[in-house]
Amino acid sequence: MRNSLILLLLGFSLSNFSFAQDSPWFRYDLTYYKIQTATTGIYRIPASRLTVLGIPLKRIDPRHLRLYHRGEEVAIWVAGEQDGRLDSEDYLDFLGLKNGEWASTGIAIPNPYVNTYSDTTAFFLVYTPGEQGKRMTSPEVHLSGSDQLEVAQVQVFAEDYALGEMTRWGLRSSSSKEGQGWMSSVIAPGLDLEFLLGSSFAEVDSQSISLELAWVGRSPQEHVPLLWLGTSSQVIRALPSPQFSGFESLRQTLVLRQEDFQEGKLRLHLAADPARKGDYFSLAFAKLTSSLPIAAARNKTDPLRFMVEVLQPVRFRDYRSLPANYLLVGHRQLEKPSLQHANALDAYASYRSSAAGGNFDTLVLRMEELYDQFAFGERGPRALTAFLKFYWPIHHPHYLLLTGRSVVPFAQAWVDNASVYYRNVSQAFDLQDLVPTAGFPPSDSHFVRGLKPGEPELSAMAVGRIPAKTSQDLSNYLDKVIEKERLLVSGPNRILHLVGGMNPAELSRHSSFMEGFAALAKSGLPEVEVITFSKQGEAEVERLDLGKEINAGIALLTYFGHGSLGYNELDFGYVSDSTLTYANAGKYPLLLINGCDYGNAFGPSYSQGEDWLVTPNKGAIAVLSNSSLGVDLLLKRYTEIWYKHLFAVAPAADQLSLGDFLLRTEREFLFRYGLSSEHEAFLSQQVLLGDPALHILHPILR
Repeated sequence: MRNSLILLLLGFSLSNFSFAQDSPWFRYDLTYYKIQTATTGIYRIPASRLTVLGIPLKRIDPRHLRLYHRGEEVAIWVAGEQDGRLDSEDYLDFLGLKNGEWASTGIAIPNPYVNTYSDTTAFFLVYTPGEQGKRMTSPEVHLSGSDQLEVAQVQVFAEDYALGEMTRWGLRSSSSKEGQGWMSSVIAPGLDLEFLLGSSFAEVDSQSISLELAWVGRSPQEHVPLLWLGTSSQVIRALPSPQFSGFESLRQTLVLRQEDFQEGKLRLHLAADPARKGDYFSLAFAKLTSSLPIAAARNKTDPLRFMVEVLQPVRFRDYRSLPANYLLVGHRQLEKPSLQHANALDAYASYRSSAAGGNFDTLVLRMEELYDQFAFGERGPRALTAFLKFYWPIHHPHYLLLTGRSVVPFAQAWVDNASVYYRNVSQAFDLQDLVPTAGFPPSDSHFVRGLKPGEPELSAMAVGRIPAKTSQDLSNYLDKVIEKERLLVSGPNRILHLVGGMNPAELSRHSSFMEGFAALAKSGLPEVEVITFSKQGEAEVERLDLGKEINAGIALLTYFGHGSLGYNELDFGYVSDSTLTYANAGKYPLLLINGCDYGNAFGPSYSQGEDWLVTPNKGAIAVLSNSSLGVDLLLKRYTEIWYKHLFAVAPAADQLSLGDFLLRTEREFLFRYGLSSEHEAFLSQQVLLGDPALHILHPILR
């Protein structure tokens, strides 16, 4: 998507917003009214809209109305407030905004004009009796007091989302990093840009106009773009080439000349040097800037105007007074009735707070409420991150269960023979982002890193996710948890190993890994039976129906080989597939899948792992796998430690939940192999689909 727009820069910076909750901008005893905006312009709230909300106009002093955006009070104009009352013909005007990107400490923002998740931001209107609100000095667009106003014409590029810099083995951290964000596609072989100088530049001397280009590196090498005024076939004037490296963001400012403009247009050509192999880069935005007298700006500028139709009442919760050791994060979609429960999310919390469910102090959190209270009404993972930074030091919860599906904003789908992004056309997707993931590549444990003082590299809580699309999915999984935890009879002492490999050397290597895992299991539980299936042929994928083995009862299925979100080299299918023979009600194993992407329940496709989790009356009780690249050395090291803890001599291991095993494995992994960028990336992208409070080996093996 490329947007051309004229902006008046009113002392407003898209990137200079802090994100803190230490000193809340709101009060718990007041009602706030959320107003969403997605386009920059003047927004009007007629007094009649407030009447619809039940606000008694005759009993409020309009001078005490206040408006907040991203935690800061903003100036408004209230027509007719001088008499101390709000009449039916009065109104409120404010400057609404299109959403911009958040700043990240120490990380350059490639594209401040495009928010990762949405163009929509939010303003909050509130009545504070006795407290004077901030006001504009005139009903006109509020301009700075200087004699000159900066005027800009911007072309914004957002055709592609780049994940940014890589570490060793092609791994990427899930946290914000250099070169991550929305930008143009890779520039190759060339790109022509055209600027048409509109009415806002009519009184500007073309020699006072400058051009700013925002470059972003897309490959780990030096970048030297080719740049000239003109087109791919015509050179008017060569321009200096910017030089930057890796995934760096660079702002290049060029001073223009009179002769650079032809018929009121500026034509710019960008290209990659064909001699520089692998030199990949993009453009985030291009901006023409000049100064215009304020008087001229008032005459030439006619900002967009909108009527506010929806004001949503919001009350904020005092979470300081709500202690819990088990947090469930959901969405109102998951509170709809299912076949089993009137409210699936509340039913899950009620079960976990019962004696049968562990006697946990549970707290239900809705993402919609967290967006408002901890992210100023904007969508994205910052809301849950900020909540946990606020809540964890007070109450120290142990478990975090994310109960809804996530869809990353750069997920793509085909609509009318064109590819569209979830960010822009979410309604075109079958799956919806109910509970977002913490970063990209997808990571849920990244939410809880850095909470514990002195241990910023470790998870402070055990985290799991039920990728429920609907309340029915959540109910189906809850029933499996209840059934598994209610069973008190011993089952067969079996685990199942599947070995993949693209060639004989890989197959031999992976087989040796699995033999080592089996030895670790037997060292803790000598009676355990390990059943192994290995890939036999050279086909990329071998299909298996493991109904006989799984229906008989296994506690654990471990796979090692190449994989994807939809299948593995030894592919045992979707458990919901009626052509397969799976019927293992009450015998739900854990799937430990060592490969790429199997844990990626964050895209537009329904993954095999989530199918095994939420299909009712059969399938798995949990799936542990990687959401991105799986490096076999790291997977081997991780699984060795995990087996060591899982199969430790009873009764020590009996007291530990699945989440406890994950926390211990993470800690020992870093203790053994050290903290590095690739280890951080790998561990953060090990995703648990399932409830971290489960006890996996009891009662089947213990």
